[in-house]
Amino acid sequence: MVEYLPRSAWRARAPGPGPGSLVASRVQGVVIHWPGTGSTSVIHSQAAVASALHGWQAYHMDQRGWSDIAYQVAVDQAGRAWTLRGLRTQSGANGDQDLNQKYGAILLVLVTGEQPSAAMKATVRGVVADFRRLYPRGTAIRPHSAVRPDPTDCPGPAARAAIARGDFTPNSAPEDDMTPAQMQELKNFIEARTQAYALWVKKAMVPEVERIVKAYTNDMKNFERQTDAADAARAAAAVWATQPRPGQASGDAVDPTDPVDPAGPADPADPEDQIPFPPLPEEPADPADLTEPAEPADPANPTEPRP
Repeated sequence: MVEYLPRSAWRARAPGPGPGSLVASRVQGVVIHWPGTGSTSVIHSQAAVASALHGWQAYHMDQRGWSDIAYQVAVDQAGRAWTLRGLRTQSGANGDQDLNQKYGAILLVLVTGEQPSAAMKATVRGVVADFRRLYPRGTAIRPHSAVRPDPTDCPGPAARAAIARGDFTPNSAPEDDMTPAQMQELKNFIEARTQAYALWVKKAMVPEVERIVKAYTNDMKNFERQTDAADAARAAAAVWATQPRPGQASGDAVDPTDPVDPAGPADPADPEDQIPFPPLPEEPADPADLTEPAEPADPANPTEPRP
């Protein structure tokens, strides 16, 4: 719904006895008006609009003898909606009593040659939507020139073109019928929620990110240690591969097909690295050292020891 400035915002006088309220069963729609001042001096600021409304009320009441300013609601170029008679009270602007009972009256604060702004269009759509909620049968949106018995240029060519294009017709999408104030409120809400969500994400994610970074750092350190150890082993193997073999002069070329002792070259001072010599063959016994075998004992001589 549209936010309406009260009558006090434009220093409205108290109305006189009027025609009363609209009857929903008779309402057919709304009629769009403009002031028709003939001036090209724009009326844009809130103070200027309030002053203009106050002057038009004085003209209608004091010069025309009407009970109040003729219109129900005014909408300015900034998208502000002003309460005049209000949507429930019959207007005095449409031409005669029958038309005033059938139609509401919305005043566009436009001057000659001025186009309705996007803010004005949005608020008018909101006002029409509010009007339709009060009067479900009142769906028509018509220019004053289409209903007034006497000829009139009201509400001007720009507003008539806007009506023909459907610029003042409420759309099915609620956001299209929002007033500038409502759009700003929605924007502020979205920004506040976005900031709150960003802070929540930061608070929730920072510890997890720190944990992942720490784990990654540790993994990289372990990988570097393993890589360094592997590089050292390969370097040691390369050094041993270039060492001379046992019995090979240090200047001799190394045969790449010769297997490399992983323990390195033999150390003469190390007993474990000594090359064992084969055992010497046993020399035959000296015949002179051999004793004759004992003769067998004579069984007839009992004193002869037995072997």
